[in-house]
Amino acid sequence: MVSAVDRPTDAQLSDFRERVRAHIAQHAPPIQAREGHRAPETAEQEALLSPSLFEAGLAGADWPVEYGGRDDHHPLHDRIVSEEILRARAPRPVDQVNLAAHVLLHFGSDEQKRRLLPPIRRSEQVWCQLLSEPDAGSDIAAVRSRGVHQADGSWLLDGQKTWITDGHWADMGLALIRTDPASSRHHGLSVFAVPLSADGVEIRPIRTIGDAIEVNEVFLTSVRLGAQSLIGEVGQGWSIIMAGLDFERFGIGGNVILLELLIDDLVTVAGKALIDGAPALDSGDIRQQVAELAVEVEVAKAFIDDHVERLTSGDEQPGDGSIAKLSFAETYHRVAAYGAELAAAVTVIGRGDDDVRQAKERLRECWLWSRAYTISGGSSEMMRNILAKRRLHLPSR
Repeated sequence: MVSAVDRPTDAQLSDFRERVRAHIAQHAPPIQAREGHRAPETAEQEALLSPSLFEAGLAGADWPVEYGGRDDHHPLHDRIVSEEILRARAPRPVDQVNLAAHVLLHFGSDEQKRRLLPPIRRSEQVWCQLLSEPDAGSDIAAVRSRGVHQADGSWLLDGQKTWITDGHWADMGLALIRTDPASSRHHGLSVFAVPLSADGVEIRPIRTIGDAIEVNEVFLTSVRLGAQSLIGEVGQGWSIIMAGLDFERFGIGGNVILLELLIDDLVTVAGKALIDGAPALDSGDIRQQVAELAVEVEVAKAFIDDHVERLTSGDEQPGDGSIAKLSFAETYHRVAAYGAELAAAVTVIGRGDDDVRQAKERLRECWLWSRAYTISGGSSEMMRNILAKRRLHLPSR
């Protein structure tokens, strides 16, 4: 994706970053973000930071100006906003809204844009993605949920969606539905805007290993939707969803901050906690392992930075996104796994070591959540398959 706006200078990006930091410092709630506990736990937490970000033009800045966007927006601005929210350990806005907003902007009718976009900007409506199914996780082309066109123009939807992030808080769902029963794979799919309060919608939260509710099952049983719920044309679903997902690729850039925070916590624990009465980092083996993981993080950051630069310049190569995704997810898991192991082995003494205790707890939570990153947004196995086909041109079996 190439921006129509020239790349900002380093000085301009630095000024923008300072503006973002000041905004977050002023508006972030007194709640620290936790990996694996990203979904709000109360109604009060649901939209703590999002409204101020939209009002300040920091969120939704890539929208057309007539819908609230900025004409000086550049994709690197989005990366900076994401980075600074993560660096401040502030609760992240519900990012599932981004896909829905871009799908509406590019494929929605004028009526749908007027009706559905303003509540998103006011943070009055949370959206989720109704894509994955029990037998169609990373391979969403295999969806089987079906939609049947009725004589009065309405649609009747039936099926099951699973691993739905923030589904228990969402007001609306962007659903990929098979509307041609004779079709298969990428053909015969359509996209619908589904009110989750509609009759026939049942949401069952799934509790994770970290004892949090992040994802859900959503059951659609004879859910009747009006003709105005269809987004785009019938049978256009695959291209709509793929185009929408393209807009999410810049999100991986901001995630490098999660790797930096992981290493910071690992160094805090290794440097201040004790093993056999001495700082863990005094051990040559531990020092070596921490150093190797720190190098892995720097390599992953380099891959991801290169990927973002290629995206912004229009020079993306086949498989670049898969490399970036793999680099982040697998590095995150390795660092978090070692960090949790080390945190369990060290001793913390003294009242002044609250920062070490917090780092230990964060490492444990990151480890419990780390496998989710190797699955969500396309599993590591699928990323390797994509690389094999598109980058290495290996034959399919």
